[in-house]
Amino acid sequence: MKWFGLTLALMLACHQASASDSTRLPDGIVSTGSNDIAQAWLTRPTKRYAHAILGDAIEAGGLRVKLADGRLYEHILPKGFVFEDRRARLIDLDGDGRDEIVVVLSSVSEGAALAIYGIVDDAVRLKAKTPHIGRSNRWLNPAEFADLDGDGKLEITAVWTPHLGRVLQAWQYAGGKLRRIASIQGYSNHAIGSPVQDLTEIVRLTDGRTALAIPTPGYDEVAFMVFEQGEFVEAARIPAGGRIITAIHRNENTDKLEFATYPKTFVTMAVP
Repeated sequence: MKWFGLTLALMLACHQASASDSTRLPDGIVSTGSNDIAQAWLTRPTKRYAHAILGDAIEAGGLRVKLADGRLYEHILPKGFVFEDRRARLIDLDGDGRDEIVVVLSSVSEGAALAIYGIVDDAVRLKAKTPHIGRSNRWLNPAEFADLDGDGKLEITAVWTPHLGRVLQAWQYAGGKLRRIASIQGYSNHAIGSPVQDLTEIVRLTDGRTALAIPTPGYDEVAFMVFEQGEFVEAARIPAGGRIITAIHRNENTDKLEFATYPKTFVTMAVP
């Protein structure tokens, strides 16, 4: 119960962080950074793309950024695009000490792409993106950003069409370009119509390897994916005891995974 209370408190805090911004996405989450960008959030709610993959037909038409020095910027999308997401993730992808902004950019005719934005020439600009999926109402959900194979480079992971193809992919960002380096089918980090996007976590296995914890398509098992010789490999799979309905969280004190299954049964899972 304490864990559920903490989750609710964090949700309320995120809402209150930018309550004065009248154009903020209603269910949007404010991301905070520790490099050049202090905060980023999605703005300009719009109904021009009625996919409703996250539970409602309201998407974002803008991205607002607050720098560490207090300056504010906003990037406004043209009418044929939306940010089909709840937050703009802040992470330094290329190790230059400046944050990139990672968000799902959807075309109303060509579906979703994974997009990288940043502050360039005193403005928020698109730095790179994956190809769009290729048809309307097709989506992807970002997962985690971690050096999965210990080579010193971050892997950007996401699931393409998490309700259809369920394809887990890994990409790397370097030299201003995104490059796909691995792909495997059979995993999902989002239940259709749910606002919960955080169904993954980075863990350290008992043998020392770094792994991505992610549900299988039935959302009733957690698979532990390692990245070896340029490929995803499933190192272990553990039953969840029911259908996972909340974010998957690693308890920093116990190193166990915590989540809830239907109907709101709290679960702790030891990492294999």
